[in-house]
Amino acid sequence: MRHYLVVANQTLKQPELTEKIRACNDAGPCDFFLLVPATRAHGPVQWTPADANAVARRRLDGALERFRAFGADVVGEVGDPSPVVAIGDVLRRRSFDALILSTLPVGPSQWLRHDVPTRIQRLFNIPVELVTPPLDLTAAEAMEHPVVPTTPTPQEAVATP
Repeated sequence: MRHYLVVANQTLKQPELTEKIRACNDAGPCDFFLLVPATRAHGPVQWTPADANAVARRRLDGALERFRAFGADVVGEVGDPSPVVAIGDVLRRRSFDALILSTLPVGPSQWLRHDVPTRIQRLFNIPVELVTPPLDLTAAEAMEHPVVPTTPTPQEAVATP
């Protein structure tokens, strides 16, 4: 049986994530642990941590229901607002064969602009499979791409198991 850690927030309703979970589920016995970081990055400025947790909980509940509808063995939780810290918290408690990271395309995604999938793979020694919706080139071209930092952030250093 394969064990997957699935990390998503804004992309929980994207068909690409649902298709990936369905394909893994259809390929053979596996279970999924869905982690939704309680980030406030895309919410109103006035969001409190409690607001972010409530929104993440609603997203998690909807995704669990959707994935279970086609027979996926899935459980999940709301995690720390930092995806890297949240992943570290889960990986200290459980082991997985791979991590499925669902995020927005490079243009609008802070995670990808800072090369988080590679950092996660390096920090936690787990294969990372990236799932993103198709890139809207007009949106991506409008974004500036900052220089990718080469050293872990303090949060990433703390997140190392």
